[in-house]
Amino acid sequence: MIDKKFDPKRKSRLNNHQRLRNIPIEIIINSLSLDNPQNLVDYGAGTGFMTDFIAENYPKSRIFALDIEPEMTEDIEKNSGSTNVFPILIEDNQMPFSENDIDAVWSITVYHEMLSPEIWLRNVHRTLKPKGKLLIIDWSKSQNPEINAGPPIDHRIDENVIIKSLEKLKFNNIKTLSGLTNHFGIIAQK
Repeated sequence: MIDKKFDPKRKSRLNNHQRLRNIPIEIIINSLSLDNPQNLVDYGAGTGFMTDFIAENYPKSRIFALDIEPEMTEDIEKNSGSTNVFPILIEDNQMPFSENDIDAVWSITVYHEMLSPEIWLRNVHRTLKPKGKLLIIDWSKSQNPEINAGPPIDHRIDENVIIKSLEKLKFNNIKTLSGLTNHFGIIAQK
């Protein structure tokens, strides 16, 4: 099996402000459209770069920044400027929360790395509150080949495959996002 996990030695790429042009925080916030959420999850938070920007929009929420790499959660612990971001080291596909506990989960450019994404989706569904939201943003298979960014095309997942998995697991109100060029976005609700 091919290891498609992001190499923590390349973590400086995660802190590149170009990411905010490719995946604008406004698209994330507008897609989630949350009113006074209590518990939020950034699954595969990496260095917490995007997490901190999102946290600015939810200062009264607890945001759990999950990652499988100790180096990443340590980075968040040391460098996060947000007092409401809590890094948690996890195992792959793990969602260490009670049933119906989370208002929203987002995962940015991580889905293609998962070995068992349906296990993760089941865990997300279990932990989301009724009407809780899931946002998945990942690298598009149809990205312009002249743009040298992201993982190899054969590592990427077609968004329709994810939509079928979401439907199978009884997610509702599944919609695709507009406004992304090298990525696709899917929002769904429990």
